[in-house]
Amino acid sequence: MSLEVLVVYFLLLLLIAIGGKFILSPLQLFMKLALKGSTGLILLVVFNLLSRFTGYHLPLNFYTALYCGFLGLPGLISLCFLKTWL
Repeated sequence: MSLEVLVVYFLLLLLIAIGGKFILSPLQLFMKLALKGSTGLILLVVFNLLSRFTGYHLPLNFYTALYCGFLGLPGLISLCFLKTWL
């Protein structure tokens, strides 16, 4: 093989490697959002089950689940404050 063919093959492999990283990046972002959202949903469900006796509940939707998933327990407490005072 000539040197030009080897250089072209090398550049094509490099382009595929760089392009593959950008293709997988949105997938990784989606998986991270799904994991955080499911964690927040579980946190909200447990809170609603424990606070069933007091009559206080928080709505279960996409936004509250993501909020609790990203912030964790402080997010749950801030949602309680928001529901109480707004």
